[in-house]
Amino acid sequence: MSRRIEMFLIATLVAGIAAGMFCLILAARSRQQIAAAQAPVTTRYEQPIPSPIAQTQASKAGPSIRVAVIGGMVFTGFWNALAERYQAETGVRVELIAAGPKNDIINIFKKGGVDVITMHSSDAMINLVADGCTLDPQPWMRNDLVIVGPPDDPAGIQGMTDAAAALKKIADTRSPFVVHSSLGAQEVLLSILEPNQIQLDPARATVLFDDPQRSVLKVAGDKHAYTLVGRIPFRSGRLPNNGLVLMVQGDPRLRRPYLVAVTDPRWMPGAHITDARRFAAWLRIPRTQAWIAQFGKGTLDAGPVFFPVTVRDSD
Repeated sequence: MSRRIEMFLIATLVAGIAAGMFCLILAARSRQQIAAAQAPVTTRYEQPIPSPIAQTQASKAGPSIRVAVIGGMVFTGFWNALAERYQAETGVRVELIAAGPKNDIINIFKKGGVDVITMHSSDAMINLVADGCTLDPQPWMRNDLVIVGPPDDPAGIQGMTDAAAALKKIADTRSPFVVHSSLGAQEVLLSILEPNQIQLDPARATVLFDDPQRSVLKVAGDKHAYTLVGRIPFRSGRLPNNGLVLMVQGDPRLRRPYLVAVTDPRWMPGAHITDARRFAAWLRIPRTQAWIAQFGKGTLDAGPVFFPVTVRDSD
């Protein structure tokens, strides 16, 4: 083999290796970009963002309340519409300080400058009360979970509205099931399984220990399994479905309550406690609950985005 041919082959080999490495780098960067785009976003607003009505009246001095809320209330447009209604009725501005996943907004809340916090009922929320940070946690709204699964539906549950009957079919057919690490989702699942004496096959059940809902959908898709996931992020497309499709929705037992709590002024001097209490109470009055029951109907599906709670008039 001539020297010229040897040099050509070596150059070709080096170029091939370089091209391969370049492709690997591009693939890795693409995966990072996709993951970043899909990651849950927590936003802390250094300059609090009031509702549009408040923005147009920014020059007018007046009372305000500063809030930290779970992210789903913001990206659905719900929180903005709620804040507009409250300001229109009361003249009090609702300033959004932070929105995002539960643990992130708690960390921001603990840095101060927030009068009201609202998120799912959980130990984390109650611990804020136990730690002397908040007062009077009250339920005021619900969201819901849905059962999703593989398109071929080995348990034959698609279209059912009775979650207990669907879970029994999953158990009877020994279909794989992935359990979300969220204690709230686990509590909803157990509240249906236990009273109905349903036991998922331990050999076919996978329990996750990391919290993001994206993980549960990926694992369920990879395992050809069913799982529970939030209706809002699944229906809105904010969660990649990994080939899973909606199976069961509409059972009230799949709903989870949100709590609202006000900042204890003894923990954070300067908290707008009077306005915060009025706002928390307003969230639970009948006309607000009636509005919640209608908000967003027809956007995700035929139902509202969120669900009201039952509030009894005090004697």
